[in-house]
Order: sequence, then C-alpha cells, then structure tokens
Amino acid sequence: MASRLAAVLAVVLVACGTNLGPASSGSVATTSPASDTTQPGSTATVPATTGGGAAECSSFEGEPFGAVQSSQSVVLADDIDGLKVQAVVYPLPDYQGRPWTAWGQGFALPDGRFFSSVGDHLGAEGNSYVYEFDPNSGELTLVADVDSLAEPHSWGYGKVHGQMVGGPCGEIYFSTYWGDKPAGEALSTFEGDVLFRIDPAARTIGPIGIPVPGYGVPSLSGSSALGLLYGEAVDPAIEPKDGPFFAYDMQSQTTVFESDTADSHQGFRNIAVDAEGRAYFSGDDGELLVFDPATATISPYPTPIPGKWLRASTVPGPDGTIYAATREPDQLFSFHPDGTVRDLGPAPDYVASLALHPDGTRFFYIPAAHGKAWLLGTPLMSVDVATGESEVLVELNQLAEEQLGLNLGGTYGVVVSPSGDRLFIVLNSGNPANERDAAFGAVVLVIVDLP
Repeated sequence: MASRLAAVLAVVLVACGTNLGPASSGSVATTSPASDTTQPGSTATVPATTGGGAAECSSFEGEPFGAVQSSQSVVLADDIDGLKVQAVVYPLPDYQGRPWTAWGQGFALPDGRFFSSVGDHLGAEGNSYVYEFDPNSGELTLVADVDSLAEPHSWGYGKVHGQMVGGPCGEIYFSTYWGDKPAGEALSTFEGDVLFRIDPAARTIGPIGIPVPGYGVPSLSGSSALGLLYGEAVDPAIEPKDGPFFAYDMQSQTTVFESDTADSHQGFRNIAVDAEGRAYFSGDDGELLVFDPATATISPYPTPIPGKWLRASTVPGPDGTIYAATREPDQLFSFHPDGTVRDLGPAPDYVASLALHPDGTRFFYIPAAHGKAWLLGTPLMSVDVATGESEVLVELNQLAEEQLGLNLGGTYGVVVSPSGDRLFIVLNSGNPANERDAAFGAVVLVIVDLP
C-alpha cells in the first residue's frame, strides 16, 4: 500500500510542480488548500500546492438534486450581545425513524450554503438524507437520500457518522455508516459503507465506491490540498472495535493506503489533519498516531494527549496549531507543529465537535453532545486560544423551547463559515414534555451570526 500511495502522490505533486520527497524528522513540504472553485468534471485545473502548479479535477457524474421538501428558518433572537440566532427544524420523511438523528459534521461553502445530513438510525434498509441550507432564502431543503443512490446493497445506511470533507475542486465527500450494525446472516453479506461525492456547483450527488470492503466508516477527514480522504474503518463483527486507518485518493477514487489491523488503534471517532496534510488518530491510551502521506508511514506523536483518545479536533490555525478534545476524561487541549501539547483544562461534559474561527483567535463548541446539553441550557461556548479562557456566548435551549417547542439535546456538528461570520450547529432535539424523547427524535439547525 505504501508504494501505491507514493505513486499516486508522485503523479499529483509532479502535476503541481512540487516535490515532497522523503520526509525527515516527520516534516514534509508545506502545502495550502486550493482556492479556485472550478467545478468537478471540468477540464480546468486548480492550484493544489504552494509549488504554483495545478492538479486536474477528476470527472464525476452524479444524480441531480431533488427538492423533496423544505422548511423555513425563523429568528429566535435578533441581538444577544451582538449575536443573531436563527433556527430551522429539519423536514423529515414521512415515516418513523428509530429515532431521527444527526451524528456527523456538515460542510459550509464560501457562497454561504451549508450541507448536512440526518439518518433514521435503522439497520436493515436504513437510510440517510442530505440537506442544503441556503441563507439567502432561509430554506433548508432535503435534496437526496443515500439508499436510492447506493443500490443494490445488502444492508442499510441509517447514519452519516463522519465529517463531510471538502475537496480541491469545490466538491464535498461523505461516508455512510450503518445504523444498527449487521449481525448474523446479514453480516456475511455486508459489503461495507459507501463514499459519496457532492458537486454543489452542478447540484449533483452520487456514490463513488466502498473504501474498505466489509468495514464501516464512522470517522472521515481529509486534505484538500493533497486530494486525500482519511478514514477509520471498523469491522462490524469485532468488539471492542477494530479496523484500519485508510487513505483514499479523490482523483483516482481508490484506497491507496491501509494500516495493519494488528497495530494499536482505538476511538474510531476523529482524525485531525495538519496544514501539511498529515493525519492524527488515536493509538494506545493517550497516544496520537501520525500518518505522513509523504512517506506512507505511521509513527507516534512525541507527546501524550491529556485523555485516553481523540474525540474532536479543529482545522489547523494560522500558526499550525490544532485544538482538540479527548474522552476519558473530557478534556480540551491543543497540539502544535513542534510536537508539544498544551492542556486547556476540562470540558464541562462530552464534546464531539469543535470549530476554529478562521482568524485562529477562538474556537467554539457545545458540551454534553449525547442528549444532555439541554440540561445545561445548551450553551454555545467560545474559547480564547491565547488565554484558554472560555465564555458562554448564548444559551440556546430556552430560545428553542419557547419558540420551537423542542429541547436542543446536543450536537456532533459545529461548523464555522469560511468567512468567519456565521456558525452552523446541527442539534439532536426532542419533546420537552416527553421524558423518553426529551433529546432525540427531531433535528434542528441553529444558525448563529457572529458580530
């Protein structure tokens, strides 16, 4: 697999006028994300590295978006210390989910649109749905379902669990994930979770293949500059979870690297990616493993992290720093290009998503991701990266309960717009009057305009 990845990177980087070469001391040549917004499938090229060259966009033929149903956003608060808060309840298909939930992180485009997903949590014949929010109209629209596009299949896709990831040509990638995992006879026919590609400009969507046959994909990230997706795959037949880390080439649409499943690997919930395209994921307790695409090797990060495994991370800041959260305990920290770790103190509760402001001065999150956020008021937190001090920008739950009749139970998706003026927060929600469904069953998109 290492030689296969090296060959793919060699082709990409020669086309880009850049030579990464063998890494020394874990370093690679600096790259930067593509800024061109050329549509996938066109004959034009986009910048992919600081070498000044260009890599071709891969062709893609997907199915046109539908407009199955839409919901309109409402203003929850016009001015709370300069913040404007809007919300829209996801329009759901007309059948019972078990329950309807959102477990992944969406993607915000430079033009203001936001893409996300909701699933029915079912196993066999489970399905997930893709949504587009347009801030100009305030409409949240269901544009596609994965089940109809992925057929034929032997199981369902009741979740999209990993992040939606941007590609170098303006495209977006995401992976399905089983709702209830296959077992018994169904396990022998489970083919694996499916990668999808969205072309927001052409307004098309479609599957591009199974990255690791027979495995589910609960975690996805990537490097737009290198045209690589990174994922953690899990075997549905094994407990505790086990499976490989993998790298997938966006242009050739092939998996070009898989780690040895015998190697230490845990968590399967988050992959951080630095400015040079290296990927970080959880190994032994308190250990980060680093995949270097220049050498197709995995090595340990030199400094332990303050928890058992990595749960959430931001994109790198202007200085290369990544901000992150662990589990066991729930702790905030940062790690740096020089190999150091800075402990930022305990999180109030479980944190599953973090968003760094583009200027690198602060990051945002909501604690108590798995259904308990409403008990804390569903606080939107902001952390000053210079001091480590945190503040509550706004408590969202009372606003939603009063105006939507819903509790905001918790989030796995906090996303900041590329311009830094808006947060998109997808929240699992429930009926305040029903103790059993107080945090799940509905899904709400909250949009916070920042001052």
